[in-house]
Amino acid sequence: MLVLAMLAATIEVRRDGPPLTPEQARAMTPAALGDALLASPHPPIVEAVVGPEGVLPPPPPDMPETTEIKLFAAVVPASQPGFCEKTRMVVALAPVMRRDGNLPPARAQTVSSTKLYRLAERNADGIECEAERHAFFAVDPKLGDRTFSVIRLLDTLKIAYNSKVQITIDDRGARELRDLARRHPDEMRNVPEEAITPIVSGGSAMAKFPISSINMIGPYAAAWHGDLLTKTDLKAVKDHGWEAYQIFAGGEWDTGVIVDGDRIVTVRFVRAIPPPF
Repeated sequence: MLVLAMLAATIEVRRDGPPLTPEQARAMTPAALGDALLASPHPPIVEAVVGPEGVLPPPPPDMPETTEIKLFAAVVPASQPGFCEKTRMVVALAPVMRRDGNLPPARAQTVSSTKLYRLAERNADGIECEAERHAFFAVDPKLGDRTFSVIRLLDTLKIAYNSKVQITIDDRGARELRDLARRHPDEMRNVPEEAITPIVSGGSAMAKFPISSINMIGPYAAAWHGDLLTKTDLKAVKDHGWEAYQIFAGGEWDTGVIVDGDRIVTVRFVRAIPPPF
């Protein structure tokens, strides 16, 4: 209850906190970094990311630079039944100019927060909520609570496979790994057989779909995902007034889903090796 109360309170930066360089921030534990950047009381911090993730172009020369630090709170049960909730806080340090190629210390200047969610995992001991940050998704404002109902429909289909639902899988990732194993047998000899064996049936794909690791769900955009749902799929969506969604999960599962009210019509999986970042 204490954690929930702190999450309900406004999260603010600590105005008298110590100035930090990115290197100093990276050397701190997530909990200590949260205490240095956020005013009390604040939710317990269990994970932190200092600076950008992935490869970005260098900042313009002779311009002040702002370091962003992402802080992730401990997970709590969400108000949506069956879901878990984690708060992501993005703290911006005050802009500073580089000195001798390095960023000098700067204090926290602003903070924004976003609620992230995941479907709780079920196991023999009950449900499991905590997971790394990549297993959580933010709610698309266009979908709102419909987000959770669509995931529940997928979860029901995962638990009780329905042969009337059209489910397909294009397992590009396994085929690419299999080709690599054939070309480089020595380097790939420790790759498990399952990883290079393509999933071919919709039922098997649905069973293996990492539904508790969804990190993006939103309205389907053909311009972005032209090869996920087919032209026939999209025509049916338009003709029948159905809904189409795109979901990404587990780092490699891209999914197109067509829904008619409270039933799923079509699920199309594309499983691929993610590009390097």
